[in-house]
Amino acid sequence: MLDYNNFAKTFSASRKNMKWEEIEYFIQYLLKNGDIEDKRILDVGCGNGRLLGELKKYFEIKGENYLGIDLSEELLKEAKSFFPGYNFLVSNMLDVKELKNEKVDIIFFIASFHHLDSFEKRKNVLLEVSKLLTENGIIFMTNWDLQSPLNTEKYQKSEILGTENEFGSKDFSIKIGKYQRFYHSFSLLELEKLFTETGFFIEENRLFENERNIISIIKKK
Repeated sequence: MLDYNNFAKTFSASRKNMKWEEIEYFIQYLLKNGDIEDKRILDVGCGNGRLLGELKKYFEIKGENYLGIDLSEELLKEAKSFFPGYNFLVSNMLDVKELKNEKVDIIFFIASFHHLDSFEKRKNVLLEVSKLLTENGIIFMTNWDLQSPLNTEKYQKSEILGTENEFGSKDFSIKIGKYQRFYHSFSLLELEKLFTETGFFIEENRLFENERNIISIIKKK
């Protein structure tokens, strides 16, 4: 099992200069649909708080209205040093039900959901976060599309774990620095099934223009 604390520095370094076109797209969506100053935000797999930093460029986000959760204490130490006054919690997304007293308007899964290693775990996480969402609450999600032409070439030497599932999705073990990490490469069909079976309305679910990620925008019915 990956030690997320040892992985922290490798992860942060790998993301330092990476463009985040998908996040810019989500931000433009939010700008078109009103201010989020008083909205409560849950950032699942927040890492070192990079998403919060991007959001703060455009919105006045109060510390009490943001909660970032992550498995890595080391990444959260970075996040807390970058953003004092904001809430960060060491937590596994599989344990999100423990946040049952929280109510949030917006949930982000930015390159985190694809680390869950079974359909049932993915489904259960979506069911649990649905309970946290307010009426008309929204989820923004990105997942690596490891089967796009761009990523197929980039990760062609990565280990494929097992075979394709019924949706045409695959599991990969990818090396970042000296660490191996599990990734599930979703098909659009599998994501659509997950979202519909857990009661969400799908506003967008597609391969982003840069062909690196699938972006999904889903709303609580």
